[in-house]
Amino acid sequence: MKKYPYLVKSVSRLIQEQELIISGDRVLVAFSGGPDSTALSDILEQLREEFKFQLALFHLNHGLRGQEALRDQNFCIEWAKKRNLKIFVEQHDIRAYKKELSISLEEAARKVRYQKLKEVAELWKADKIALGHHRNDQVETILMNIIRGTGLDGLRGMPFRNGKFIRPLLKTTLDEIRHYLKEHNLTYVVDSTNLDKSFLRNRIRHGLIPLLKQDYNAKIEDVIFRMGLNIQESLSTYPEEKWPIEKKGQLYYLPLSSLVETSDYKRRRGLIELIKQVKGDTYHITRAHFKALEYIVKKGKGQTILPEKISFWVDDGFIYARRGELLLGYIPTWSYDLKMPGSNQLENIGLIIESFYKNSTVQFGLKTLWCEIDLNKCEFPLLVRNYLNGDRVVVNGKEKKLKTFFHSQGIPENWRRKIPILCDQKKILWIPGILLDERAQVQENSKSILIVTMRAYKR
Repeated sequence: MKKYPYLVKSVSRLIQEQELIISGDRVLVAFSGGPDSTALSDILEQLREEFKFQLALFHLNHGLRGQEALRDQNFCIEWAKKRNLKIFVEQHDIRAYKKELSISLEEAARKVRYQKLKEVAELWKADKIALGHHRNDQVETILMNIIRGTGLDGLRGMPFRNGKFIRPLLKTTLDEIRHYLKEHNLTYVVDSTNLDKSFLRNRIRHGLIPLLKQDYNAKIEDVIFRMGLNIQESLSTYPEEKWPIEKKGQLYYLPLSSLVETSDYKRRRGLIELIKQVKGDTYHITRAHFKALEYIVKKGKGQTILPEKISFWVDDGFIYARRGELLLGYIPTWSYDLKMPGSNQLENIGLIIESFYKNSTVQFGLKTLWCEIDLNKCEFPLLVRNYLNGDRVVVNGKEKKLKTFFHSQGIPENWRRKIPILCDQKKILWIPGILLDERAQVQENSKSILIVTMRAYKR
């Protein structure tokens, strides 16, 4: 039997105990080139023969550190090349994504990283996605959750396995990783942002934990790590609930009966699962958000919006959820001419529609839906109306029936005539939260640009 270094044996035991990898698996490693992912990649490469799995790497250039990020990218490519390993490399504008969702740079990077990992895993048909999180990361994560406010899910920290995601180093300390790298002469890169104290995790790592060790308990990291394990073991005794969540296009929905006819604890678990399906996680979801959701569930109607523009509606015996706000009018058939530019308060359908030229100084709230349209492409007067049979839109250079597009987005038929549609005299221009028709889009040579905003009118 092949002799392995201590850390490789330790990881091998954890893989067997937690059934993280099985024979025939295709394992994709999130590879930044840092110490954690370098050690993980090297260890898994050694264990390929024992567990009989295929290995590939994925590197994401976040576009945040200029030449340093390019250095990391080149290091990862060379590292994979020397070991004859397949590597996927992607780049993404994290700052633009941060602005789009109004979240922190740290959170934006994390969300894009996970999303890209899922996309590449699907492309390569990976069975598992291996992450380099270690014991110190787990302690930091639990402390972050406590600071932000959390329940049992946050106190247990990161699981060894969550769907396709596995964490083979979760019981390994950072000191053990560094010792392994030094002992085996493995080079790696260092991310300078790990010292940037504008990130909460770095303030916890370099400030809070040393303070807790010095003034309260020298073994505080062991204590917090064991607490997380204890809670994970306790929660594992509860049977896993299967929730009948379905997806159609971009819309997720769950029968209200599954939430109403159950205990408060199970109702909360069902809402957590629905949020995770739409958002990917429950970051920044507070007790107040759950209370708002539970209120419309018990009431049997209503809508609410959660962080990152995740919208929820209760209608016709279902709770619906999608990313992005969707405005609904009050009555089934309507059409109103609009004053453009200007302000239009349409009480009958519960909407306020305003517009102004782009070069004006008018400001509007971040939660208001808005678009830019090229006035030279419009035939006045503009109007707002609901869906009509035969409506057509242009998407990706092709004209298609709006009915077909609604269907692809999972918009229920009974909602379609409630959705406000901005039109000119011949065509659809904008469907708030859903579509900006390409025939109205602003181009580089557009000279007359109108900003249109739309929001719900509160009586």
